Amino acid sequence: MFYKTLCCVFIVCLWAGCKTSVTGGGVSGAEILKSDEAFFASVLDHTFRFNTLSARIKLEFESPQKEMSARAQLKIIRDDRIQVSIQPFLGIEAFRLELTNDSVKLLDRLNKYYMAESYEDMKGHAFSGFNFYNLQSLFTNNLFIPGESDVSPKQIRRFRITKGRHVANLKITDEAGMFYTFTADGDEKLLSASIRDKAEKYRLTWDYSDFQTVGKQRFPFKMKAGLTSGEQAQGTVTLTFSDAAVNNPLKTDFTVPAGYTQVTFLQIIKSLEKP
Repeated sequence: MFYKTLCCVFIVCLWAGCKTSVTGGGVSGAEILKSDEAFFASVLDHTFRFNTLSARIKLEFESPQKEMSARAQLKIIRDDRIQVSIQPFLGIEAFRLELTNDSVKLLDRLNKYYMAESYEDMKGHAFSGFNFYNLQSLFTNNLFIPGESDVSPKQIRRFRITKGRHVANLKITDEAGMFYTFTADGDEKLLSASIRDKAEKYRLTWDYSDFQTVGKQRFPFKMKAGLTSGEQAQGTVTLTFSDAAVNNPLKTDFTVPAGYTQVTFLQIIKSLEKP
């Protein structure tokens, strides 16, 4: 149950990303002297570009009730799929989570069940304007427009930009009234992205820090996602990266073994409520 809970919470944090916000640290000392248009274009110029991305991750979950950790392997094939293999026991996989541009899948090898649902089926629980491409951007430290697959310099008109001396906030609202705020520093790197619902009931925070070089590009080797409901902190997931590599051939698989029971996303969420 220890790792089942960890995996379920990880899914909930991703799911809640549709209703949350991201804020970050590691502000550089560089001043922001560019115009709004030039600054926006520079942030896009620093987009992390890749065809594939792989890395080892240390996952650490903390909530008011408990703390847990596990190792994982991340694979991203750009615009196609994100796969996370959670391996708590000497590299032996316990869970596999896969997100594509139209569905979410979970394989629980400990309890022998699996979930496979489309975003459309899950819309009653989340996923309003937020989509797979937006989640891919969160994992790769990139600016995004809710519900769309990319951003161009011409779309600056959709953002409201407020600049301070060392940081700037880029704000946008989706069709459902969700509020997104991205924070960038004077080096035009994203420190955070923020998504909160209209009623301010939910908030997710996704911080970026420990920037290192991967494929001649800067990439944050630490990400921290935090969920709050109202003023109450629900939990945080810290992702610490290692052995990150881009553009290597990647193979992914989601074969469900015989005898596994299919469950729904709602059943997984309800299982978190059990002691």
